[in-house]
Amino acid sequence: MTQQLAALVAGTRTADVPPEVLQTAAWWVLDWLGAAIAGLDSAPGRIMLEHTDAQPAGRASCIGMAEGRSPQVAALHNGIVSHVVEMDDVHRAAIIHPGVVVVPAALAVAEQIGASGEDFLTAVTLGYEIAIRVGESVGKTHYFHWHNTSTCGVFGATAAAGWLLGLDEQRLTWALGNAGSQAGGLWEFIADGAMSKVLHAGRAAANGVLAAELGALGFTGARKILEGRQGFFAATAPDGNPDAVTAGLGEGWKLPGSSIKPYPSCRHTHSAVDATLALRQEHDLSIHDVDRIEIDAYQATLDLTDNPTPAHPYAAKFSVHYCVARALADGALRPADFSDELIAEPALRDLMLRTTARLDPELDARAPQELPARVRLHLKDGRQVEHLVLSAKGDPEAPLTEQELTDKFVSLTAGTPYADRAPDLVKLVTRLAERADVRGLLTLPS
Repeated sequence: MTQQLAALVAGTRTADVPPEVLQTAAWWVLDWLGAAIAGLDSAPGRIMLEHTDAQPAGRASCIGMAEGRSPQVAALHNGIVSHVVEMDDVHRAAIIHPGVVVVPAALAVAEQIGASGEDFLTAVTLGYEIAIRVGESVGKTHYFHWHNTSTCGVFGATAAAGWLLGLDEQRLTWALGNAGSQAGGLWEFIADGAMSKVLHAGRAAANGVLAAELGALGFTGARKILEGRQGFFAATAPDGNPDAVTAGLGEGWKLPGSSIKPYPSCRHTHSAVDATLALRQEHDLSIHDVDRIEIDAYQATLDLTDNPTPAHPYAAKFSVHYCVARALADGALRPADFSDELIAEPALRDLMLRTTARLDPELDARAPQELPARVRLHLKDGRQVEHLVLSAKGDPEAPLTEQELTDKFVSLTAGTPYADRAPDLVKLVTRLAERADVRGLLTLPS
């Protein structure tokens, strides 16, 4: 199984990836970049700028810095800052944020070797393919303890970096073996609202680069890291479906199936937010019209976002109660809505306590292929209105337009050192396939 993935990666040429898939990859890279730039002005972002500034100079760009660093340092830095604002893409069935792991790894190596934009996008496409396939196979029990973006994403980062370094099938197999040996990322951080979630993304990206670099030098790794008796599935995925790793391998590409996030919160809140916004508009409602709220959802929504009393902004991003209440109050859910002052508003705190999230077995059966939610508003005048969303805005069934993707990027870069460059960056990144060399593309001018 591991060797089959390595064979796919090693055997792929840029010409094998359809131009429309490469173009989608370019838009996904732009979306990743917007989230990364927005993450700079945050506590984790400022910490990473200080940490990365202390590292030796190199060729790989680090968001927010004028000078590059080594590929591993750049992948760590860019992976962390791009996951901070919770606006990065997500694949539903894999329950993984592929961009924050794959793109930093691919970009760091592409800049190190002077790869073309077309080759960089091919590496990104392959990285998504491998990360998503592993994510689709691990099952729901894995996700309760393990952060798929990290545990599964490291395989994608390794594939992307390894392809750019020209690893053959054997060396890619070794690299994937060493990627699996470094897989990690536990959800316990959420109990404290700790910064570990973004570390998961950066570490997986950097570990992928390390595994590929070592593979290029002949550093051996387990040939059956996924399927072996003491391998990844045996250790972390008791209800996994390993056959999903290679099902339909080579028959299409997973990257276009990723979802783009329009809201800066956990993706498991988004269908409920969409349903709330629809009810607000359809019935011309305000927060003062609502007596109580019921949210029917799937198990992961309850596991990760059932929190009616978020104590800090990061917890609010993982509170479906806050996200729904804020959407009802403002008719939107924006990055600026997650502050200590706003989450402490008395009217919202009161409504959150009158909001209930509960498991709906029928909706749970649809997850994770769909991430549905039903919101039911009990109004003070005695009426009851409800709305069901099966596919949130940004899913393949309800995609953002190119203009909406552009607007999202511009809004995320507003007020940052990259704001003046935003229009040019949109053109550069969405035309990456035409670029002969990606070096220096994202470095902040000195």
